[in-house]
Amino acid sequence: MNIRPGLPPPQRLGAVVIERIDRGDNDYVVTFLTRENGLIAALAKNARHSVRRFGDGLLNPGRAAWYYIRSRPNAALSFVERGEVNPRAPLLPPHPVCAALAAKALELVKAFESQASPAEGSFNLILRHFKALSDLNNFSPPALKARRLSIGFVKCYLELAGFGLNLTAEGNALELKPPQWGDPNYSNQADDPIWPLNCNLLKALELTNRHDACPELEEGDISLAESFFEHRASLDAGRGFKSLRVLKQLLGS
Repeated sequence: MNIRPGLPPPQRLGAVVIERIDRGDNDYVVTFLTRENGLIAALAKNARHSVRRFGDGLLNPGRAAWYYIRSRPNAALSFVERGEVNPRAPLLPPHPVCAALAAKALELVKAFESQASPAEGSFNLILRHFKALSDLNNFSPPALKARRLSIGFVKCYLELAGFGLNLTAEGNALELKPPQWGDPNYSNQADDPIWPLNCNLLKALELTNRHDACPELEEGDISLAESFFEHRASLDAGRGFKSLRVLKQLLGS
């Protein structure tokens, strides 16, 4: 592959593929999440048919591996020369619900992370989440377990991004109010509802403070937690998430 003169030597970085976009007939623009530099957008030249450099699905969204990336200061686009399999990295299971939940995690990271900003916490969390999803091959069916894991991931990720939960007592009930997210003029509007919590759901959310594994929940509580976190993430990102529409279609809701 021809590299522009003046580019520095490539760095070998552990990364997760967040997004892949076609560019022309042979190239991709790939967004990676790295510990050291947060998001990196890189051009993969002639990558579509290059088994030697990018075989084994190394540029598929959700793939975690080693990548050789050349970056130039202040340049919007880097270059990824090749990928290298990391045998210790998790591989996502083929189950469609697990795939949709992984896509949701990737969309969340794409919406909130930035370039040139270290992201060790986010990187470690998404790897741990994908490892947990990959272990679901031992469960049948894995859909409910995967949804519990996803609730834990989204809750922990939003806390890492600075958007924690706001729990208040109203009468004899505990309620979950949307976090104010740093806005001093915030007020609870009609389109920003208060979400009632039962004790099981509250306890489950409290127990996910240090990891992304949400304890056992009934399907109704899972749906309530999913709705809350979908609302909060979509509101701050300023858009809906395509993966959530796919997930709802898969679940028939």
